[in-house]
Amino acid sequence: MKRIILAAALAFSLTACTQVQNVWDTVTSASVTPTTVIVAANTFDALEATATNYLRLPKCTGSNGPVCRDKAATAQIIPAVRAGRVARTNLEQFFKDHPGQLGPKGLYDALTAAISTLQSVFAQYQITGAAR
Repeated sequence: MKRIILAAALAFSLTACTQVQNVWDTVTSASVTPTTVIVAANTFDALEATATNYLRLPKCTGSNGPVCRDKAATAQIIPAVRAGRVARTNLEQFFKDHPGQLGPKGLYDALTAAISTLQSVFAQYQITGAAR
């Protein structure tokens, strides 16, 4: 009977160790390096500048010529810029508070999602950094 209890306890402890290892693997894989974040933040900064220039254009009304901002593009750009700003700011603050540590992947994912959205909208509406 003692052997059965001992075997059950050993099996339970091995299962617990496996679960702890799985959690640890999730936590460590859910982090990004400061260098990766810097690259993404710089990419976002460039896209944000282009978005800002685009949003300074007059709204398209049909009578103001070919240089105007499309309502549909604007509707996608504004939330992407806002989300990217929040993610970038929070990542920068995290690294100020925790120098040399890995950053949270969730914030990085939010930043890269904003980057992807902006790149997609810019390609779709042929928006370039030259618009001023």
